[in-house]
Order: sequence, then structure tokens, then C-alpha cells
Amino acid sequence: MSENQGLTPLRYDQTGLRGRLARILVEEPTDEIDWPADLPAGIDTVVIVDDEPNPHHTLRVHPPEDPTNIALVVFDQLALCED
Repeated sequence: MSENQGLTPLRYDQTGLRGRLARILVEEPTDEIDWPADLPAGIDTVVIVDDEPNPHHTLRVHPPEDPTNIALVVFDQLALCED
């Protein structure tokens, strides 16, 4: 988890996220009702599908190598990777 220190979680009003690479900041990412996100175990980086968080405060994401595996993750569990 120390590798995530200094990373800033996404904001609820952040836009322009579609296609951006994001670091997962928590050990077990969840959706808005605290259910585990349907992502492979140990994944630490995802691609964001949505342009901004939805009204439920989640974003659709997928592993970089598997765009068919879409999962919902609460926005503040993610931080943008450096470009």
C-alpha cells in the first residue's frame, strides 16, 4: 500500500476520465453498496471507461489487458496514473 502514498483519490466532480489509466488505492475495491468489484485478484491498475463518476459515485473500469471485464468501483478508491 505504501506505493500509493502521495496519490490523490479522484474527486466526485472530476471529468475527462474516459480511457485514462488509474491506480487502485485499496486492497479490495468495491462498488457503491460495498460489494467487491468484479476484478481479478491482485490487480492494481485499471482503465476508466466513464468520463466522470455516475450519480452512485462509481466508475466503470476494466483491467488494461481485458476490456471485456467491466467492473464498478467507487471513485475515491482510484487515483489517476501519471501520463
